Amino acid sequence: FFSLGAPLRMMLAWSGTEYKDIRYSGNDWFGEDKPKIQEMTPVANLPYIKDGDFAISQSTACLVYLGEKLGFYCGINDLELIAEIYDLRESMIALVYAFKKACRDKAEFESTVEVQCTKTCPKYYAKFENVLEKNGTKYLLKETPCAADFHLWEMIDQFELLAKNHGHASPVAPFSKLSAYYAAFRAEPKLAAYFDSDAYKLPVNNPAFAYFS
Repeated sequence: FFSLGAPLRMMLAWSGTEYKDIRYSGNDWFGEDKPKIQEMTPVANLPYIKDGDFAISQSTACLVYLGEKLGFYCGINDLELIAEIYDLRESMIALVYAFKKACRDKAEFESTVEVQCTKTCPKYYAKFENVLEKNGTKYLLKETPCAADFHLWEMIDQFELLAKNHGHASPVAPFSKLSAYYAAFRAEPKLAAYFDSDAYKLPVNNPAFAYFS
């Protein structure tokens, strides 16, 4: 599933950087690769980035590392936005995974999707709309994307898919600047190959455990 790996793949695609995309299924990760990566970083987890003899894991650290390396990281305000976007992502995780106990079964999940799309998403989207309004920029902090932009676009896309699949209106549509931002990102020529690839078609969440994947 692509969830936390998606913004990293998008950053690499935008920058035209060649990379090896390793995907795991079942317990493959635990068998051979995790012990090898732990030799480089004891806190190894998914996603991770291996760059020569260096490795780093944890999604925020990966975003910052790759952002710095590829010229996308925009400093402390970028990190602040990444943290806010991660809070938005946590609302998705709580919704779709039963072990979070926000939705204990499929019926509770179905009844909560509308709340997510009509109340939770707008609460966060209003903040990002205000960021775009305040800064007067095409992307969150400037005219070119920062690391946070890749993460935010992925989360908007996930919630658009969730709403569409369950018969609800677009959560982003009421926010004019954020809607334009979402559309511009999707139409970006640098990302065309990514959106046409099988990487973009991966399940959003882990199909073995999630109500929505």
